[in-house]
Amino acid sequence: MIKISDDMKERIGKAFKDKKYCVWGTSSKDGRPDISFRGSTYVWDDEHIAFWDRSRGISTKNLEENPNVCMLYIDLTDRVGWRFDGRATIYKDGEMREKIMSRTIKDELDKDPERKGYGVIVRVDRIRRYSGDEVFQQR
Repeated sequence: MIKISDDMKERIGKAFKDKKYCVWGTSSKDGRPDISFRGSTYVWDDEHIAFWDRSRGISTKNLEENPNVCMLYIDLTDRVGWRFDGRATIYKDGEMREKIMSRTIKDELDKDPERKGYGVIVRVDRIRRYSGDEVFQQR
């Protein structure tokens, strides 16, 4: 069972403001990897993480081809961090896209003034420490 903790929710929710980072790893259908910073990352609920994808670049193409992703949150000052593995769903239009956008921080939405981005929700399947192989939670 997955239940993202209150500490995780708080840290991820203020990562952009605190200059901590949420780095997303994606890969194409043939396994070519890519990583990207997503300042819009936030916890959607106890089992999901969301972000606003305004880049529409390689990572977006990867998400379309292969929904398996990993997100690293790291706070080196406090030596706290986690890796979240899961499956992404992209919302290019509709009610879910609007809901994701409505909860995205203003600083990130301001970088997409025409609102051409997509909403992304990731169902978390495993939470691990930021280093080592210790698994906190898993489906």
